[in-house]
Formats: sequence, structure tokens, C-alpha cells
Amino acid sequence: MCAGWTRGARVTSAGISAGIDMCLHLVARLAGLTLAERTARQMDTPWTPQP
Repeated sequence: MCAGWTRGARVTSAGISAGIDMCLHLVARLAGLTLAERTARQMDTPWTPQP
């Protein structure tokens, strides 16, 4: 995730692009990496999952 932090149940980000990354991170966390990658492709957004 770009310009964001995860601590326990809280996830934060700063900026519009980082907000998109944060949303994809949450999709991956809650619904799985496959869905997050598919969503990023549908949004035509380059996204690299962070550990």
C-alpha cells in the first residue's frame, strides 16, 4: 500500500491515489487477492500488493 499504514483493524492512507491502493488492500484483506487484482484490472489501475 502506498502512503498508508495498517495496524490491527485500522487502515489509513493519505491522498487520492493512496486511497485507491488502500481500498484495493481492503478488498484483498476481506475478499481475497484474486478479487483485488481483478478489481484493479477493471479500474485500469496499476497495483502491487504490499505484504
